[in-house]
Amino acid sequence: MLSAKESGNQVAKSILANAILRSIAKAKADLKLCGIIGIITIPSRASAIRSRGRDHIKDLAQLVVKAGKEINLELVNLDLLRMTKKVKDQSMLNQAQRLLNISGAYLALHPEVPINNLIIIDDLITTGSSIQEAMRALSVINLRPVAVATACAVGAHL
Repeated sequence: MLSAKESGNQVAKSILANAILRSIAKAKADLKLCGIIGIITIPSRASAIRSRGRDHIKDLAQLVVKAGKEINLELVNLDLLRMTKKVKDQSMLNQAQRLLNISGAYLALHPEVPINNLIIIDDLITTGSSIQEAMRALSVINLRPVAVATACAVGAHL
């Protein structure tokens, strides 16, 4: 995870992208989804993007879309969420602190989204606070993702 996220290691990024793709493919099968699937990324903090020199999760989303084509899974990356306030790095925060930190932090843009099958993607889910905030922001514009896909989840908090 860290090698992909912090160092931009291509092999590690490919492993994460394929794990996310498998999660999406499983959701498609389990939920009997037909047609195009729109993927929505969790926004990264501006300071994280600056320090890495790239937007890790957007890079992963591009890899997921590309890998989806190889298995005839039609995915489109929908860049819908934006950060609206400065948030702390959540890695050292507990669940209650994360919820408070991220509350009200995302804004969903209001483009025309003719896709019903929406899946939120993130590389790592720990407490689910970022996912909850994404769901809140998307619900404001009447979008309801059908699933969440990740490469790694910490089960104790889910």
